[in-house]
Amino acid sequence: MAVAQGKNGGKDRKNGAEKTPTEELSQKPMRRSRGRGALWGAGFVLAVLLLVAGIGVSRRSGEQLQEVTRALTHTREVLESVADISARMSEVESSARSFAISGKQSHLNPFYTAAKSVPPQVDELKHLLRSDPGSLESLTQIEPVITQHLKVMKDMVELGNRNLFRGFGQRGLTDEGSKLMEQIRDALSSMEKEQRARLAQQQAKLAAETDHVALISFAGSALAGVLVLACAMATFGAVHRRRKADEKLDRLLGSMPDGLFIVNAEGKIVSSNAQAEKLFGYSDRELQGESMALLVPERFRQTQRQYYAGYFSQRSGRMPTTTLELCGLHKDGREFPIEMSTKPLALDNGSVVTSAIRDITGRKQVEKQISKLNKELELRAVELETAYKELEAFSYSVSHDLRSPLQNIDSFSQILIEDYANRLDSDGRDYVQRLRASCQHMEEIIDALLALSNMIRSELQIEAFDLSALANTVAADLKLKNPDRLVDWVIAEGLSAEGDPQLLRVVLENLFGNAWKFTANRPRARIEFGALPQSNGARTYFVRDDGAGFDMARAASLFTPFKRLHDQSEFRGTGIGLATVQRVIQRHRGKIWAEGVVDRGATFCFTLTDDGGAPNGRNHDSTPPK
Repeated sequence: MAVAQGKNGGKDRKNGAEKTPTEELSQKPMRRSRGRGALWGAGFVLAVLLLVAGIGVSRRSGEQLQEVTRALTHTREVLESVADISARMSEVESSARSFAISGKQSHLNPFYTAAKSVPPQVDELKHLLRSDPGSLESLTQIEPVITQHLKVMKDMVELGNRNLFRGFGQRGLTDEGSKLMEQIRDALSSMEKEQRARLAQQQAKLAAETDHVALISFAGSALAGVLVLACAMATFGAVHRRRKADEKLDRLLGSMPDGLFIVNAEGKIVSSNAQAEKLFGYSDRELQGESMALLVPERFRQTQRQYYAGYFSQRSGRMPTTTLELCGLHKDGREFPIEMSTKPLALDNGSVVTSAIRDITGRKQVEKQISKLNKELELRAVELETAYKELEAFSYSVSHDLRSPLQNIDSFSQILIEDYANRLDSDGRDYVQRLRASCQHMEEIIDALLALSNMIRSELQIEAFDLSALANTVAADLKLKNPDRLVDWVIAEGLSAEGDPQLLRVVLENLFGNAWKFTANRPRARIEFGALPQSNGARTYFVRDDGAGFDMARAASLFTPFKRLHDQSEFRGTGIGLATVQRVIQRHRGKIWAEGVVDRGATFCFTLTDDGGAPNGRNHDSTPPK
């Protein structure tokens, strides 16, 4: 026995003095791990230092960018102030001369308002130019001229008040005012050119600073991304090594965000995770061996027992995964809504089921809020529909009620022309004619509004019809109205469509009518109607002309009611036609857009479905017809 103890003791001493091969092998990975850790640490510190340096550079670049932006804003303010002074001086001169010539008191308010605002605006401009000695000196030199011009205009107004302007001071005051105004315009124009040149330089500098900041931000983002990636890789490696050391079941239980329970064939809890304790207040030791019925109120327990018994009554315990909602019971007696997902799990010692339980209190609150919002939305929809109907009725009533006074104005204007023409001079007759024309134009607008209102209220009568035949009919009607015009109509044959023929006739009447109107200045015009295939198989219809066209920069206003891209004196219209066309197309679940070139025509494209058509830059052929 003593010998045995000695041997054991010798072995112990030997083990303490020398390392076994197993210990030696176990320490090699540890040394490699320490080396990798030191390398990762050094790389991490270097990346952080580079990121901090990048942040400092980015901050300085940002401050420089702010300085350039402030200078740019200041220059724009100076330009706006110069433009305001120029506009006010022009308004002073125009109002003063208009009053002195006509004697109408309506010109005095603009005169006094403009004259009163000029000195404060000059002071404001001097304040803005306090850091620009050259421009400030130019403004200081022209300021007495501005003051003198205001005095001359006031003298002109005073002579107009005494009806002495035409006979006494007309020539002298007019010439003096013109000379002073010319000096003011030259000085302000020179100042504006100088400021615009400075603005261009500042904009170029701003663009350069912006590129610089963007480059620095990109580099910093890339470095931060590398740093995050490195941290993520290091974290992933650590988590992976730790998971390899854990037992498979413990890893599964600990990683789930829900409360996880493993239940045997008797309905008893075998194991649970930490989240289960957070949900129900019971530790894993307290739950082991207890029935799952412990976790639900008394009224659900019998159903709970039957639920688990049904799982194991199937052959081999095979049942599909099921999810149900019920009420959970906390250890303190508090009830809360839960969602339980149960599925079978085969183990070496038999079959069990896993139940993942999630607290859905937040989701239930969200569902309750969504339900409340849906009810509010339904109520709002009803209110909007009611408001829409009331607005529609109001618009319809106003449109009709406007007719009576307009007709009275037009009738009395006609009486003035017919019965009192000899008492009116040429200007008076011209004013009356303009008054009648305005009344008639207003009636056209009212008719267009009523047509738009009726179109919106009417139900769609969808059917298949010959669109080419409809287009030929509309074109023939336009030809009858002005048979002397030379217009080449190119209407594609065999075009069909599904839609409301009456409403689509309105579309063609407006689009053809616009093409007819805006080609009126052409000695020989061309109007084309056809269809373009789209990549998805849909069809896009188009109306193309070679008339006045329009600037694409203003295309967004084409379909806005009362927004016109051409002056009324050039091309008459109500401003409702294209808005009506857009409503009809939208009611057919289609879309409409336009492409054009000034003086080279326009193309209006539309679809009648919601799955085709888009501006492609090739719909408008800007080549003039031969």
